[in-house]
Amino acid sequence: MSSRALRKLQKQKLEEQTVSDQESDEESYSAPPQQNLFDLLNEGEDNDDDDEEEEQQVEEIVEEEKPAPVVEQAKSSSKKNKKKKAKAKAKAKKKEVSDMSMQELEEALKDIKGSDEQSQTETAEASNVKAANSKFISVNTRNLDAEAEMKRMFGSRIVNSETRGRVLKRSKLATPKVDWPPYKRNGLSMELVETKNGVSYYAFKHNEEYQDAQLEFLNAVAVHDPNALMFLISHCPYHVDGLLQVSEMAKQSGDWTMAGDGIERALYACERAFHPHFTFSSGSVRLEYRRAENRSFFLAVFRHIQFLTRRGCWRTAFEFCKLLLSLDPDSDPLGVILMIDSYALTAKEYSFVADMASTWKTNGEIYPVDLTSLPNFAYSSAYAKFKLAPKESNQALQAAITKFPSVVPRIMEKLGESGLDDQPFLQKSSNAYLDLLQQLYVERTYELFKEPEVLAWLKENAHAVMNKLQNAHQKMDCAQSDAISLSVSRHIVMTDIQRLLSYLPSSVTSESYHMYDPLPPPDSVVSYDLDERMRTTGPADRSFFDNILQNLLGGRRVPEERMREIHGLVRQVREQQMNQRGDQLPGAFPVDEHDANATDQDVQNLLNAVEEDDLEVQQALAEEYERRNNARQQ
Repeated sequence: MSSRALRKLQKQKLEEQTVSDQESDEESYSAPPQQNLFDLLNEGEDNDDDDEEEEQQVEEIVEEEKPAPVVEQAKSSSKKNKKKKAKAKAKAKKKEVSDMSMQELEEALKDIKGSDEQSQTETAEASNVKAANSKFISVNTRNLDAEAEMKRMFGSRIVNSETRGRVLKRSKLATPKVDWPPYKRNGLSMELVETKNGVSYYAFKHNEEYQDAQLEFLNAVAVHDPNALMFLISHCPYHVDGLLQVSEMAKQSGDWTMAGDGIERALYACERAFHPHFTFSSGSVRLEYRRAENRSFFLAVFRHIQFLTRRGCWRTAFEFCKLLLSLDPDSDPLGVILMIDSYALTAKEYSFVADMASTWKTNGEIYPVDLTSLPNFAYSSAYAKFKLAPKESNQALQAAITKFPSVVPRIMEKLGESGLDDQPFLQKSSNAYLDLLQQLYVERTYELFKEPEVLAWLKENAHAVMNKLQNAHQKMDCAQSDAISLSVSRHIVMTDIQRLLSYLPSSVTSESYHMYDPLPPPDSVVSYDLDERMRTTGPADRSFFDNILQNLLGGRRVPEERMREIHGLVRQVREQQMNQRGDQLPGAFPVDEHDANATDQDVQNLLNAVEEDDLEVQQALAEEYERRNNARQQ
């Protein structure tokens, strides 16, 4: 048979197949009232089969233009037969469903309805838990303004007269002042690391300019040179770690105004570096504490909370607590769980404490899963219920006293009260971690129990459970119950309560640490290599010579090219210092045969080539050399 006859026969078969498919489609849609609910489930499969068949038909029509062998024709017909069989099976399956009895149909419908309701219930519960947790770490940015709170307490006239030097432009975390240096991009930025389960993880980033400033800061701290640190702040006024260290120095000297100003400037610098999508008010953004670049922001927020309490801005401090907890709620590196309840009670946010104590769940590592198993939340939630509904608070307070009885006599001792000196209340736990948390709560919140009605309520419930104190907790119900964790130790170090430092383990007290980064985590990481950066930027005491030059030049800026020449000269001096005689000053001209035979004219030409700045540098180097030699001899 010729190829022309084969194509004609193939075309006829294709037309017959198309007509039969159309007739079958008309038959399938001819009786819509007989279609049941299960037909709707299979309708998508039929449509998919039709689409695939139409695509196959189009491909076959295109292939008709080319001569096809008999073998291919056999294959295509076999494929069509397979599809017909599949459709026949589907129709048979539909027929079986239609032949089901009414009882079987009702049971199938109940199963489908039950599975749908179960999936909807699980989804609703998951969303409710997420929404319930997010409300405790979502931040209202309007409550971050300390000035607004002070105006509510003291009046706008007094606050405005005290803050006449403020700039109109405001930020969410801090308000820049008139005497602050103008902000310029200093190399601090933020990047998005990843997004998981609707939570975005960010990280601060240092460019090369900021890395140089960071290295200069570390050198100044290593040699304990406050002048070098102040010089860094003078030419990098928004270096965050430098501002934290300067604030700590000012606090130690009693200058609380300068200390608070440094923290506010550090917060302002961090906020200017935020990623555009870093919306901390939502409670769905995170920062990893083990990254060294992120820790500065954690510490700045913690210090700012302390300065806010000194000003009496408890509501603002409480809002910053929620912000700090939202950054890393799982690991809680600065122990916000141990203090957020006291700030909420002082700010009269009683509903927050009661709801959080009953809703918030931890991972069980450093804290118990249930917050009411912590001394602070056990007593604070009972206190909050007393303020909200006094008649319903007795049971909560009695449960707290039964778990942690030694809190009651400690509060009485701090308030100068007596009457609870019985032996059951005087028992102390042998667990250092539990004893520390109880004493921490007393030191932080004992003043809340000064009110006469609160004190009477405490005594009444303490006498009511006097015979039930044998069920007191002997240790914390968490994984790390036998030792004080690093995050809790870090919290104690930063709270500045001297009495609590004796509870810290020897592994913490035996090591030295800096307040710009107290007790860094053992798995700390930095996005760049500091040692490599040090090798590329020059000697470690570079900032020392920069400080000398700045003082000599009276604040005038030195051109960058000239600074490179000076630093090259410093390196040469250090190399020569390794080989020169003990009585030879650093920076002195080397003595060789050519210098020994030099004429007076050669010496004069050499002196004329030396500029005034070079003489000042050499004089400063000589004075420093003599000072170090005298110190070494003494």
